[in-house]
Amino acid sequence: MTEAKSIFDPSAGYIVTASYRWSNFDENVFDLFYQPILGPTSFAMFHALHSQMNERPVISERQLQSQLLIQLNAGRHDAVEAVQRLEAVGMLRTFHQTDQLGELFVYELQPTITPTEFINDNLLSVLLLDAVGESRFKELRKFANRYTLEGFQSSLKEITHNFFDVFHVDEQQITHLPVEISSARKSLVDEKQPMKKIASINFDWPTLVQLLRNQPITETDLDANRELIQVEHQLYGIDEPTMARLLTQSTDLATNKIQSRRLKKIIAEKYRIDAKKSSKESVGAEKAAKSLVSFSQEEQQLIETCKYYAPITFLQQLKQQMGGFVTSGERAIIRSLIQEQQLDAGVVNVLSWYVIASLERSTLQANYVNAIANNWMRAGVATAEEALEHIHNFNNKKTQQHSKRSANYYRQRTVTVREEMPAWTKEDEKKSEKSTPEQLNRLRQRLARRKKINGSKGDDGK
Repeated sequence: MTEAKSIFDPSAGYIVTASYRWSNFDENVFDLFYQPILGPTSFAMFHALHSQMNERPVISERQLQSQLLIQLNAGRHDAVEAVQRLEAVGMLRTFHQTDQLGELFVYELQPTITPTEFINDNLLSVLLLDAVGESRFKELRKFANRYTLEGFQSSLKEITHNFFDVFHVDEQQITHLPVEISSARKSLVDEKQPMKKIASINFDWPTLVQLLRNQPITETDLDANRELIQVEHQLYGIDEPTMARLLTQSTDLATNKIQSRRLKKIIAEKYRIDAKKSSKESVGAEKAAKSLVSFSQEEQQLIETCKYYAPITFLQQLKQQMGGFVTSGERAIIRSLIQEQQLDAGVVNVLSWYVIASLERSTLQANYVNAIANNWMRAGVATAEEALEHIHNFNNKKTQQHSKRSANYYRQRTVTVREEMPAWTKEDEKKSEKSTPEQLNRLRQRLARRKKINGSKGDDGK
């Protein structure tokens, strides 16, 4: 989905369609392999969209997205995150247009890939391993190999017949297809699959190839694992010499092939162990050529640190200083920010610092972190400096609003109400003043005369 239309608009219409490969969808695979990395809201979103599928979708027969929110019992930010996660794992493609009826979103559901394809996918398998752990991952690997006869492939000889051994088709019809077939092909939707993309990296691939020149690893095998190597570099900040050593450790000596699962496991164990060590190293990064005049010295140091460390390494050090540890869920969140949201590593580190250190939250929560990241993306935040500046602006605006509310509150409390008081209150005030002896004597005389008059009236009434 494009950045401009990444906001889930409840007032917009939507239609649910499906890929022409939808018949390959496997509910069991979706539950076992996709659900752990999607989370409950995205999982529910997929089934909510699935329930709205129509065999003959018509663009005018649309529903409001507000109804989808009601069905999910979820908020707008949760819906945005759910859609983006489904898009990221390849289960959803989203299209948008504006017509006479208003805005329209078309959600095209995609089929699951096979368990073997899932495990062989570098991005998905890394997320799954972090989400379920090594023990459960081994169980899912066994599930992927179900119905497969293991240990006998080398001794078996394939004697399968090919198509032309069994069927005899007129060569003239193959070279000149019947009109019915040509018409049918034209009526089918030619669906082009979107290319996966990884955030731009500064990994020196030629240097890695040079470092491994004397090793049994071939350049072809390196290229086959290039995506995985770049993902691990992005997440952990592994440099070329270290990556070369890790690749050597993960190579099968019998076949001289890189074992991708072994590489993931070695890296995960190594960087979990490194996180337990006390780290009092100086950053050692070169100062930026441009002076950060708008930030204090401490903030400039923070920016340089965020630029220097890889996101997971930075979070490990941050959580260690705060007396905590990095959870598997937090690792998945960091991966999502880099792989799915395409955020710069420095921006991700500033976000981690803001949530953990500045806001003093114990852990990164997916909904909260994604809401912040979504806000930053809409604001065009692309660097660590811009992220910190955005935090400053947000806090200043919040402080000004609070100060304005406080000033109004105290102003209302301190305003003195002055209005003309009734005449009788003034008389009471005069009466409350201390009387002189002459005034008291005159008052006694008036009371005595009033008493005498009242007494005479009483005698006449008997």
